[in-house]
Amino acid sequence: MPTMLEMALSYQQHGFAVYPLAPGTRTPLKGSHGYKDATTDPKQAEAWWGEHPDYNIGLGLDGMLVFDIDMGHKSAADGNESLAKLSADGRAGQIPSTYIETTPNGGLHMFFTYPKNIKLTSRADLFSKSGEKTGLDYTALGVPVFPSIRENGMYQPLKGHKITKLSPAPQWLLTEIQRVNHPNPNLGSAAYTGKRWSGRLLDEMVAGTGNGNRNDFLTRIAGKLFFTGADPVTVYNLLFTTNDSYLDSPLPEAEVNKIFKSVLKAEERRRAVG
Repeated sequence: MPTMLEMALSYQQHGFAVYPLAPGTRTPLKGSHGYKDATTDPKQAEAWWGEHPDYNIGLGLDGMLVFDIDMGHKSAADGNESLAKLSADGRAGQIPSTYIETTPNGGLHMFFTYPKNIKLTSRADLFSKSGEKTGLDYTALGVPVFPSIRENGMYQPLKGHKITKLSPAPQWLLTEIQRVNHPNPNLGSAAYTGKRWSGRLLDEMVAGTGNGNRNDFLTRIAGKLFFTGADPVTVYNLLFTTNDSYLDSPLPEAEVNKIFKSVLKAEERRRAVG
C-alpha cells in the first residue's frame, strides 16, 4: 500500500492538483481553503504529507467532474435504484467506461472530463422532480481520492480503471447538471417579482458563505428554518444539504450536528415560552 505522500506525488506527476483533508474525514483542514489550495507543486505536497502522513488526499477537479452515486447515505437515498428508474424512464443513458472509485459508504465516484467553456460547481440530488432525495450528486470542485480513509472504510479504485484514462461526461448527465444550475433561463426577471420571505431564505441557503463564518451562517440558517415552523427532521436535512452542497468547504458532520442541537434547544425554549 503506497503512503499518502507517495500517492499525492503520483497524482501530481500525472498532472492532477491535490490538497490536504483532515485525517479520517473528507473535510478540508481548519483554516484552509479546501480545493482552492489544490496544487501540482511537489514541494508543497512534501510539506503537507511529509509532516502529517495521516492527512487524507483531496483532488482538485479542474476540468473534471465526479458523478456521485450514493449508497448508505444519511438521507437513506439509493443512488443505484434512482439511476435504474431513470434509465427505465429514458432520462438516463449509458455510462461510458471511465475511472471509478468506491466510497466508504459503498457508493461510487465516477470521474469524467467536461468542456471547459461550461461553468460547473456542485449539486446534490440530480434528477429530483419534487425535492425528493435521489442519491445522485455531482461535484466539479474537489473530492477525496484513494487512499483516503474514513471511519467506515477507504476510497478504492475499481480494478482495471486508471485515473489517467477519463471519458467525457455523457450528454444526458451534462444536460441535467446544466438544467439544475440554470433553471428556467427564459423566464426573465418576472420570475422574481413578489419574492416572499421563504424565497429569500432559500436564495440565502444556496448562495452559501466563505470559510470564515460557516458556523455563524449555518446557525442563522437553522434558526430561520425553525422560524418557518418546519419539523426538526426537515431542518436537520436541509442544514446538511446546505453544508454539503453550498459551502465551498463543508464543516465536519460532528460540527453541523452540534449547531443543529444548539439551535434546536433554543427553539424548544422559545416554543415553551410561547
